[in-house]
Amino acid sequence: MRVSIAVPAYNEERNIGELLDTLRAQRVKRAKIVEVVVVASGCTDRTAEIVRERMSRPGIPVRLIEEPERRGKVAAINAYLRTLHPSVDAICVCSADLLVSREVVERLVQCFLINPEVGMCGGRPVPTNGYGTFTGEATRFLWQMHHRVAMEAPKLGELVMLRAGIVRDLPTESAVDEASIEQLVCNAGYRLAYVPEAVVHNHGPETVRDFIRQRRRIAAGHIWLRSVSGYSVSTMNVWRIARLALSEIDVKKPREALFRFGTIGVEAISRVLGFFDYHTNSTKHAVWKVSETTKRVMTDQVRDLYADDLDDVTALSSSDHVLAQPGRATGT
Repeated sequence: MRVSIAVPAYNEERNIGELLDTLRAQRVKRAKIVEVVVVASGCTDRTAEIVRERMSRPGIPVRLIEEPERRGKVAAINAYLRTLHPSVDAICVCSADLLVSREVVERLVQCFLINPEVGMCGGRPVPTNGYGTFTGEATRFLWQMHHRVAMEAPKLGELVMLRAGIVRDLPTESAVDEASIEQLVCNAGYRLAYVPEAVVHNHGPETVRDFIRQRRRIAAGHIWLRSVSGYSVSTMNVWRIARLALSEIDVKKPREALFRFGTIGVEAISRVLGFFDYHTNSTKHAVWKVSETTKRVMTDQVRDLYADDLDDVTALSSSDHVLAQPGRATGT
């Protein structure tokens, strides 16, 4: 399968070079990466300069689309779709603040080849935040919950792949691009699949303020999507979340349990604030305030993992594909 990779970016000079390196270093057999396209929207730092430097290197072609104004991630994805390579079979949308383990693209393509009814699949985000602080523990717990939910009913995010031709453009009001893609894919009659062995690394907020701001925006986006389309992502199912969250709490580890109960409380507050934002129309989240503390993906721990050509990174996850039925409510 011929794959085109889109990377929407805003002021990502701290990570964009390493991300492009990990994308161009993918090990592929049945996948062929024909291009990596960075959409730099209103950047005021060295993002575009770094991309141009990577464009001059041999290997997988890198293309740059520069937008003078930042209009949001969905608008950047739409700009990419308007210039999509005509011969591609699959589109990969990758957040710019990630590092990508060596076989992600191949594993997602394999999922498509094995499961022709699947129209969209995604990998497993693993955070690089440390231990011992509330925000570090909260981020790790949040993404563990994302994994647990996605194993039951796929919720895809951070890096996703979809079959070309399903999505022509996304609603520009959306603050949850992956969830909006999920809705369009399910409406077209396809299934979703979670591929947990396709590991990507991200970095969550390091302050409570940034954590709440991020979760509030996502909550408002999911409420908006459910209101306008009737589609509800799987983490909107409160009973599923409660059941899985409680199963992750071990009272024999009081410090860890305290962090996790605190995370549940902060998430609840964020969802209430998101509900307020949507119903009062007081905050527009499609162009959101960047959380600067999320931009440090390459920690010492991850640098060790990505040494030696990124070997053994995929050992962090399991090997089962998890499928969702077409048209079902699925996802965070």
